Amino acid sequence: FRKIRQNLLMENKTGKYFKYAIGEIVLVVIGILIALQINSWSNKNKNDNLEIEYLRGIKTNLISDLIELEGHFKADTTKLNSYTFLIRALNSDSIAPNSQNLITNFYTSVGYSWFEGQNVVFEDMTSSGRLNLIQSDTLKYSIQKYYRLFNEVIKQEDLYNSEIKKYSDRNSQYIDVSSFIEPMFNAQWNGNTGPPSLAFMEKPNFNQVKPKIINNLSLIKNNRRNSHNVRIQIYQKAISLKEMIEMYLIEKK
Repeated sequence: FRKIRQNLLMENKTGKYFKYAIGEIVLVVIGILIALQINSWSNKNKNDNLEIEYLRGIKTNLISDLIELEGHFKADTTKLNSYTFLIRALNSDSIAPNSQNLITNFYTSVGYSWFEGQNVVFEDMTSSGRLNLIQSDTLKYSIQKYYRLFNEVIKQEDLYNSEIKKYSDRNSQYIDVSSFIEPMFNAQWNGNTGPPSLAFMEKPNFNQVKPKIINNLSLIKNNRRNSHNVRIQIYQKAISLKEMIEMYLIEKK
């Protein structure tokens, strides 16, 4: 084109010169537009792959949440059964302090559990500003709602566990806690304060402290149930979100 333009100028063919110059500009513009289109297509393809990768990661995290919650449900049921057994036993007129069922349920009733969950992928998306890679607004908002509930459940569980600890500590003053703990150690570390003893039930003042123990157990039971209920909420949301992601990924293929 440069040689043609030079020849045209030398031959004083200005009209043809401008035509060639315009043609050259048009070709350059077309080249730029093609390059931009290729770059845009490449970026879109890259973003589509990232979107799928992130959604698969969130789905994996949701599966982990569901597995963890199912484990909590079993533990919740076991503990709620133990609280109920102990309350009924204490309300009974005939209590055998050395009953193995009573001792077993005292063992089962203690302890706490927390929903930890997995939010690694979502946190990575939000911190890196890649949440907008999700092209479906409905799906994006559903994911955001799930993780708001996720954080709320963790906060609520902290409160419930704090209450459970408070009422458990109140009951521990009546029970020979050491007799329950030491038998769990091997011979090298066993303090020899066992076997588990509920001798406090045979003391003359037992009828005075019994209502307090029962009330504390009922309060523990109530907080455990509340914790269980919020876990059910997030479990249902996790199932719903997991199914939504699966359908979206199928449509993307």
